[in-house]
Amino acid sequence: MNDATEITGAASSDKPGDPEREAHRNPETRLCMSRTSTKLVQVETMMAKAAEGFGLGRVETMIRVEGGLSNDMWRVATESGEYAVKVMRAHADAADFRGNVEAAFKIEKNAFRAGIACPEPRPTPEGHALLRVDDSWLRVHRWCEGSSPSPGDHLEDAGVLLAKIHRAGEKSARALDDQTREARTWDALAELPGLPGPLSDQLRSAAPELARLCAATAASSRLVTEYADSHGDLDPKNTLFASGRLLAVDWDAAGLRSIVQEAVCLALDWAEDVEGFRRVLTAYADSSGTALPTEAWAFGGWVAALSGWLTYNVEQRADTDLGLREASETCARLLSLHRALDEHVSALSNL
Repeated sequence: MNDATEITGAASSDKPGDPEREAHRNPETRLCMSRTSTKLVQVETMMAKAAEGFGLGRVETMIRVEGGLSNDMWRVATESGEYAVKVMRAHADAADFRGNVEAAFKIEKNAFRAGIACPEPRPTPEGHALLRVDDSWLRVHRWCEGSSPSPGDHLEDAGVLLAKIHRAGEKSARALDDQTREARTWDALAELPGLPGPLSDQLRSAAPELARLCAATAASSRLVTEYADSHGDLDPKNTLFASGRLLAVDWDAAGLRSIVQEAVCLALDWAEDVEGFRRVLTAYADSSGTALPTEAWAFGGWVAALSGWLTYNVEQRADTDLGLREASETCARLLSLHRALDEHVSALSNL
């Protein structure tokens, strides 16, 4: 494995401002460098154990991949190839975490075997998705070189990709089980102790509209619709455009999903306007043969998912810049849909 400073792109020199020379002058700098060095050694050790546990061979280089919202990602080159090694952070301490990830892994493996465009998942020798290394859970996939789609790009590709995933997944009919949130739930969220004033004010102002959106998109408990084993979170950040095709990545949320609601979720996440929304769903419907209902309950899955993401960031990450940004932006997205809900429902009749 390469030297830690080389891995992280740092370099020492004899020029003015050299961190090693500065450390001799400044005890605080020396302490910071010591902590950084210790952290790098810990990461090197973790990646070496991951390579051994997943049977990847000797580690040659590793580079941290920036941009993850919930987990840490490393690009690791070994003697057998390049891999994406993910250190699981979000909900990793939950009692059902391991079971949920392993169940999602089965769906991912089936999709890969069915020819769905996605990175190859790498199991442990025992066939599991997760490997316990020190105090963390790790996952591994073959590295795929690609780019993240830009807003408004690859709309039809996204619709076709989801249609293929739904065709490959095991299907069943069942009643919808959306979890709605009432006004008092949103009011309570805005009043959580310690929330920064601007976020608290935004949530308090939005609470009545958020409650009306939840009510408007709620389905009857007697409504039975088709479900399929699916990706569960196929928004642009969980895809790559590589070698001329769109790949589905990050299957950790895979599970049984309402095909109607997931198709609408996809369109809302990919489109920048109602016309883009219609384009995604036209491609999905043409590829899948699914007739989408012109009803507001089709939007309930997206509303429930974003409501959960908003709540998570407010309750768990409001003390971080990332959490504040995600909470504020998610709240704004929910309000935007509420104000244009009728227009989006009407678009379903023009596919």
